[in-house]
Amino acid sequence: MLKWFKGFFVALVVAVLSTSTAFTSEKLDQESLVRTEMAVLHNALKTTIDALVLNDPGKIHPAFDEVHSISERLDLEIRNGGKIALPKNQKRFKEFVRLDHKFHHDLEALLTAANKNNASAVLRQTHRLLDACVRCHTIFRN
Repeated sequence: MLKWFKGFFVALVVAVLSTSTAFTSEKLDQESLVRTEMAVLHNALKTTIDALVLNDPGKIHPAFDEVHSISERLDLEIRNGGKIALPKNQKRFKEFVRLDHKFHHDLEALLTAANKNNASAVLRQTHRLLDACVRCHTIFRN
């Protein structure tokens, strides 16, 4: 069972990370804000996976600093009524916002687990986050 889980986890990670496109954090205009967040999130998740493999949870929290910064800008943009362009299903924008808030809530749980050096909780939360990535990309990404 553990061997199957590890195989599934690796396949899921490869699937999620191979779909990302690199963007620099300097392109923070409205049109690319979501994509920029996804690009820095991609890098932070890669660091998280490396930290899991190397049993070094101390690397996880700092990896998400830029994600938090961009996420705050995205939230502010939404609160101010800004139109964030989604690649598809724009009419489901409220669902996107709900999923994004849940994702960041789960991300905080990952960071708490990493700070407590709780390897099983870090693994569980990483898996939960990657599942959320796939679910959201299925709905909102081309």
